[in-house]
Amino acid sequence: MVDRFAKKTGLSLGPILIYVGIVAALGAGLFAWDYSYRRKVEEARKPPPTDVLAKNLVENIIGQGTVKSVAVDQASGSVEVVFESATYPPAARSEVAGEVLAQGLAREGMEVKKGDPLATVKGSDGKTAVAARAEFAGRVVSVQVKPGDKIDVDRAVVQIEPTDKKMARENLETEGLLASQAILGQLSSVQAVTSKIVYRDVVLATVVGKRSAKNVTTTYHESLK
Repeated sequence: MVDRFAKKTGLSLGPILIYVGIVAALGAGLFAWDYSYRRKVEEARKPPPTDVLAKNLVENIIGQGTVKSVAVDQASGSVEVVFESATYPPAARSEVAGEVLAQGLAREGMEVKKGDPLATVKGSDGKTAVAARAEFAGRVVSVQVKPGDKIDVDRAVVQIEPTDKKMARENLETEGLLASQAILGQLSSVQAVTSKIVYRDVVLATVVGKRSAKNVTTTYHESLK
């Protein structure tokens, strides 16, 4: 057959077949590349999954890295988000800039009354001053600075577990309310949001917000009742 084709046309069939094969291979390659490119474009245009969006929405309000987990139930349109509290225990903040001194620095476990000094600093003028005082009675659970640290105004100095739990409950409920509003306001498919707010792996508050309800419902850990 090859010989008859060559005699009739004066052309060699081998190079032609090779050429056709190359063209076919290039065409197949271009088709595969185009298909892959289109898939990538389609994937890029798709919105992120609901759990990713919910996580980002909450962390935009509460703080980066605070969300521990997100569970989505598509059938019921509900989201459960677990995140670290940004307000508990409340922090006493510095009102004066300077270098933290060892003398007068609070210690973990100590009981304080409202107005008690928690940290002393040496200012740029060489004078010492009380940098932070307790805004309420309670127990020091964490000291955020150490002697020699240079701190600015509004730096968190000491975290205090308050004796009066009312303020802590209000702050936790506000955190849950903001998380619910953020998710319900941006994700139309979500009908209910349950926020579990934790501190040191203890669920301090469970706040439930529903699209059909004006207010949230909140339950607290025994230690906050």
